[in-house]
Amino acid sequence: MARWVGLLALWLTLVAVWTQDSPRVQAGDSLRITVEGDESLSRVYVVDSSGAFRMPLIGLVQAAGRTTDELAREIAQRLREGNFYRDPKVTVEIAQRAQATVTVQGAVRRGGDYPLQTGWRLSDALNAAQPTDTADLSAVRLERAGGERLTINHLKFVQEGDESANPVLQAGDRIFVPLRAGGRSVLVLGAVRSPGSFEYDDARTLIQALGKAGGTLPEADTTRIQIRRANQAEPIAVNLNTITGDLELQPGDQITVPFRSVRQFIVVRGGVNRAGLINYAENMTLTQAIEAAGGPKPNAILERVVILRPTERGRQQRLTVNLLEVAQGTRPDERLLPGDTVEVPEPAQRRASAEEPLRILWLILSIIFLVARR
Repeated sequence: MARWVGLLALWLTLVAVWTQDSPRVQAGDSLRITVEGDESLSRVYVVDSSGAFRMPLIGLVQAAGRTTDELAREIAQRLREGNFYRDPKVTVEIAQRAQATVTVQGAVRRGGDYPLQTGWRLSDALNAAQPTDTADLSAVRLERAGGERLTINHLKFVQEGDESANPVLQAGDRIFVPLRAGGRSVLVLGAVRSPGSFEYDDARTLIQALGKAGGTLPEADTTRIQIRRANQAEPIAVNLNTITGDLELQPGDQITVPFRSVRQFIVVRGGVNRAGLINYAENMTLTQAIEAAGGPKPNAILERVVILRPTERGRQQRLTVNLLEVAQGTRPDERLLPGDTVEVPEPAQRRASAEEPLRILWLILSIIFLVARR
């Protein structure tokens, strides 16, 4: 008995060690996910800054801090519970580890993400990003990945060589260089056609500033625009899709329009000419999605089109839409969300039973018998 207890303890220890040594997913990692037999789901997914990624059919998957085996089991379970597969075979592997980076934004000529070099300090990142002539280096803001926020007078290092004003950088650091107080410019960065600094007199409102920057790009996430303002610790969050009216700016404001972290899809299957993944466009409707999938087949049952929508807890909401009523204008078109699955039903095909050949033979013999009697 003692021997079996010892073996069990050894086995549990090995399992614990193996679990600890298993690589855990981090934000920014690229994951190669394979669902056996389904090429539309089998591809590389990028874990966003929140530690999650979005997968067709099942929606948002929280990945950061978990092992690849744990992710594979959850994906398989959610595909099974959603009745997409009876027994899915899923494998997950880390295709590429996230590169350690720091981000520099604000009054710089080359804002963006920079690979973190060994021994890099604040001065190295600023030299790479090239502060503008209107940059205020006396109030550089440094935000650590863990949430710590620092305001640094970097001029003490530039002018006096004070090393305390030139800290060593860490992976995930975000550096913001504000404009000097009293500056008459507005800075527009991110997913716009012509980022840059514009005179305040020409960009007194958010819409005017975005217009001076050439407008937003198609891949812009206009729901998460941020306006950083001098002497204000937290940025102003703006959802351009729901804002009523325009927003007044102040001289020195910095507007950042983020890019969407991942491409978004919906799935259209059933009675359409090109079933599969469809690129999701903002405010896409059901009829637009079906049109993007090549339109309905002649035998499609448009009175009972189904939308399957993932919920936060891994379940699905089921919506049934009569597209003929939409076409007649008696009901509004249904707006879709990223991750939705659209099912266009087709008539069920009649299957021949095992008794079908015997029944046909009996009919033939009956006809022969009737003819012979005449």
